[in-house]
Amino acid sequence: MIALAIMVSLIAGASPLLYVSPLSPLIVGGAVVALVVGITLLCNPVLALYAAILVIFLPSARGQTPLAQLLDRMQAILNPSVTLIALVSWLLDVITQRRRIAWTSTTLLMLGFLIWGGVTLTWAPNLDYGLERLAQYVFRLLLFLLLVVNEINTKETLDGLMRVLAVNGWVLVLAGVGVLLFQGYVPGSRLRVLGMNQNEFGVMVLVTMPGVLWQVMQASERQKALRMAQSIVFLLLAFLLVGLSGSRGSAISLLATLLAFWFWKPTRPWGKLGLLILTAAVITAPFVFSIIIDRLFRAEVLEAGAGPLGGRWTIWQASWWIIRDHPWGGLGIGNASRVLASYVGSASSYFRGSVEMVSHNPILQIWIETGTPGMLLYLSVLVSAVWLFVRQYRQYNKASSSYCVSYFALTPCVFVGTMLSWIKGGGMEFAPAYFLLLVLLLIPSRLQADRVDCTTRNRIQDVAMTRL
Repeated sequence: MIALAIMVSLIAGASPLLYVSPLSPLIVGGAVVALVVGITLLCNPVLALYAAILVIFLPSARGQTPLAQLLDRMQAILNPSVTLIALVSWLLDVITQRRRIAWTSTTLLMLGFLIWGGVTLTWAPNLDYGLERLAQYVFRLLLFLLLVVNEINTKETLDGLMRVLAVNGWVLVLAGVGVLLFQGYVPGSRLRVLGMNQNEFGVMVLVTMPGVLWQVMQASERQKALRMAQSIVFLLLAFLLVGLSGSRGSAISLLATLLAFWFWKPTRPWGKLGLLILTAAVITAPFVFSIIIDRLFRAEVLEAGAGPLGGRWTIWQASWWIIRDHPWGGLGIGNASRVLASYVGSASSYFRGSVEMVSHNPILQIWIETGTPGMLLYLSVLVSAVWLFVRQYRQYNKASSSYCVSYFALTPCVFVGTMLSWIKGGGMEFAPAYFLLLVLLLIPSRLQADRVDCTTRNRIQDVAMTRL
């Protein structure tokens, strides 16, 4: 510790020689810390993966204040940087330890989609838009469908991933609480947390929820009561923030998840408690959900003719017109926004003057950009992930392991709820939340050792019963 303190003091003293600025000690010190952290992550592939997941699900401050702009720039630098560090660390581990690379059918189908997406760039009107979107898909493939699939293959690494998601979930809800405490809330408005899109915030809270609930499922008897209380507080804050955000899709997704919890014994306590909290909130604090009710049932008045779906029906209709005009090749990956805006503007005066627009439906968006082949490849990625999950459920179900049962109860509940927002969300086709859902479906197929242990234990029990 003394040596570290001396080194930090020397760096702070010599920093003006490297960079002339009042903030030079802070800048140089930050660079040294970043270097140390980077080396540490390179030496530990799983830790680097956790860091990449943590960073990508941190709230990004999209605002006009200097602090918000600084945080936004830091997020833009950290996201690709930490992902690349995680990739390099994993590749070094694969080479030095001579590990085999796991390729699931979902990963291969996504790779096929990316190859086709690259082909569509040859006729895309704007190459920059296409390359930017293609890069986003590539990073999703590398982080989720390659790194997570290969590195989250034991109970220990899965528990670590769930702890990271729990941290992300708490950061999101505490950031929302901080906004309420320090910035306040104007009744009738939609709460915006650090400049995040209100619909995106609700989805992010929902997909990180498994991490919080998993801590309760895997807790010891001594810790279970405390962890359960923490999860109840998390649900309460989630209801409050989603309600004040006015996001119809997030509210429906959260309610659907709570209803799905009732169908599984391990998740049933949260289904009961969640609906009890929701009922109590509606009775005691109806103002929390007033903006959602207004947007659901009086949207025609509040949104000046946009309709109860927020104008999505018109957008979907215009999207279909583009698909009819470009059925096979599409407009080129990442190039739908400007063309769609012109189609929608000609169909409705409400959207006239919009420069860019998304379909608010991932299937239509992909179909517009990459044509029928791209849409089929993209959907096959989702179908293959669901199929692998169902197939593994059948195998694990025979083993009757409590660890396995808990995971197979929690994941489909969150998946069903989130997909209700996914099907109507703008930009959800490449959102990190969607790819996290895919990889949660794939993880059971990678827990080879756990499946063998469960199956072996089950066979031993069968043999013992036969002898008796």
